[in-house]
Amino acid sequence: MSAKEALVEKKSFYERVYEIKEKRPYPPCRAACPVHTDIQAYVGLIAKGKYNEAFDVITAPNPLATTCSMICHHPCEQACRRCAIDDPLAIRHLKRFAIEQSREYRKSKRKFIEKTKGKSIGIIGSGPSGLTAANDLASAGYYVTIYEKLPVLGGMLASAIPPYRLPREMLKEDIEDIISKGIEVKTSCEIGKDITINEIISKHDAVLIAVGLSESRSLNIPGIEGPGVLLAIPFLQDVAFDRKPTLGNKVLVIGGGNVAVDVARSARRLGIKDISMVCLESAEEMPAWKWEIDECLEENIKIHNRWGPKAIRRSNGKIEGLEVVKVKSVFDEMGRFAPTFYDEQTSFIDADTIIIAIGQMSNMSLLKDSPIKLDQRGRIEWDPDTQMTNVKGVFVSGEVVTGPGSAVAAVANGHRAALAIDLYLQGKTIKGYLPPQEKEKIPPLPVCVIEKITSVPRRPIKHLAPEVRCDAFIHYEINYDEEEALKEAARCRGCGGGAVVNINRCMGCLTCQRICPYGAPFVHSYSEIRLEYCQACGLCAPECPGRAISMLSYDINEIKEIIEDLQNVISSKVDSPKILALLCTHHIGVSGIELPEEIYKVPIHCISRIDSLDILKAFECKFDGVMVIHCQEGSCKYRNIKKRVVSRLQNVKRLLTTLGIDSDRLTMIPMLSTDGGSIYKECSDFISKISSK
Repeated sequence: MSAKEALVEKKSFYERVYEIKEKRPYPPCRAACPVHTDIQAYVGLIAKGKYNEAFDVITAPNPLATTCSMICHHPCEQACRRCAIDDPLAIRHLKRFAIEQSREYRKSKRKFIEKTKGKSIGIIGSGPSGLTAANDLASAGYYVTIYEKLPVLGGMLASAIPPYRLPREMLKEDIEDIISKGIEVKTSCEIGKDITINEIISKHDAVLIAVGLSESRSLNIPGIEGPGVLLAIPFLQDVAFDRKPTLGNKVLVIGGGNVAVDVARSARRLGIKDISMVCLESAEEMPAWKWEIDECLEENIKIHNRWGPKAIRRSNGKIEGLEVVKVKSVFDEMGRFAPTFYDEQTSFIDADTIIIAIGQMSNMSLLKDSPIKLDQRGRIEWDPDTQMTNVKGVFVSGEVVTGPGSAVAAVANGHRAALAIDLYLQGKTIKGYLPPQEKEKIPPLPVCVIEKITSVPRRPIKHLAPEVRCDAFIHYEINYDEEEALKEAARCRGCGGGAVVNINRCMGCLTCQRICPYGAPFVHSYSEIRLEYCQACGLCAPECPGRAISMLSYDINEIKEIIEDLQNVISSKVDSPKILALLCTHHIGVSGIELPEEIYKVPIHCISRIDSLDILKAFECKFDGVMVIHCQEGSCKYRNIKKRVVSRLQNVKRLLTTLGIDSDRLTMIPMLSTDGGSIYKECSDFISKISSK
């Protein structure tokens, strides 16, 4: 096969995999992700040390992947099927690790996209939704102009997310990827002041409004007017742009959501020691993420739960504190927000500065004198099935219409708006052609499978100590090093990436059903692989007599191809034996072992994936010996692997003898220690043995 034919064949493999995956139920982690990132795929690539390839998978559906690797609330982890075994996979941290390993690669991928469509789109707002739509439309060949009120791109990501959560250089990496495609940017451009919405509509073939929720809501209580009362968003913007807000010695934050937590923790980093929060909800009901609340408490921020603001008490105009009333309930019988109070139960919280963080809203003043309609609540009228407003060619996306949500959800809505605009500009129908947002997912792990999976606790992420991290707005999470990342990635069960049967080749011979440790195959006239059972170990594919089984998480021909690529490297070295080592990455990782220089390493996810033909290919390619380095007894992530592989290699040894090749040139070596010392000696002994033949 020529190099060109091999490239076509490889492309064909990935195209087939994509087609199959899109037709089948998604892994729960992928289904839970608003942009449906193929988590199983990129975690598998990380486990094999293929970080650039993992970066491509991560960023394909998410142009703000670096940002999300820092701040995402990771619904994927909450849906992880490992939750039924031990702990969810650390998906967000693995994403961050792969991205950090691919810095130079990502820079090499930045390039201008030719504008072949001859039409232009104006995008108002550069938050996650606007940036995503800009990325998609520029990639499709449209002229794109972003109009941003702030002096920098990023919207609330740049102006309201504190730097200790999202370092600005990380956000800039994502933005640079997007802008490099040839997008025109107009920052410090306020609609209604520097240019009108009508002028933008007349200037472009389509317009997208993606202004987000940039205004803070306030309260209508006595004492609210006057000095010492701040709103959350202006306060966070002062922090983001290094404008020092004026604070007293006792700061009280009203609110229990993530923005309220950001405000309190930011005030802590501005040097305020006495900080407290007050919210309507109980600790269990607070809308802020639990881990954010836990970190807030670690930083000595007090939280007063189940109290509502009644009045701000002042003396000579200066704030003394907040009168609060005891909350009876926050939600009504229908689960709607409808707080009630015990009016006779009141209390008082000392404070000299009060910051209100009870929610956000959009500033609709930009639509003044425009034909775009607002509803009775002052929100833009739109059609969710087309993303279009009442004005033809004017679209809307993100939190300005969906309401408060996550950055990754805004990214998903930005994709949807970009597709709608593309269809519109091509004169095609939009309604009915936007993809469904909900995806069918693989069922939970059956109990009988859970019982066969070894519990492996999640590798924890270290944080800077509170007394260290609160001194400045530095990022406080210490992410995995390579060894930790590889071991965490190995915990993934590969849901949805397992065996696929070609029914035209399947003979219904029961081999797969007989050897599968998890009971995934069900054989009638042909074999069917039950998704909820399959653990993607790959044990079945090499054993299938009819070669009817392939895998979605990897190409079953990959090992042979790697060996063929190594052939050119080894041909120039004739002084010493040339040894191939097939290494299990579950414990040792691709760089976690030192081997003699005569050995060429081929890391694989598990030795279960080694085919007899892979070994024979190594000898065909002039290797003098082959070693299979495997996990310690009982520590493999899959069941009943070693005995099957041993049987497979014994068959290869018999074939080698038949071919006139000494069968001792093939050996299995256990992973005896994590530092590689014992393995190094075993390998050296094997080399000496081969040299003497």
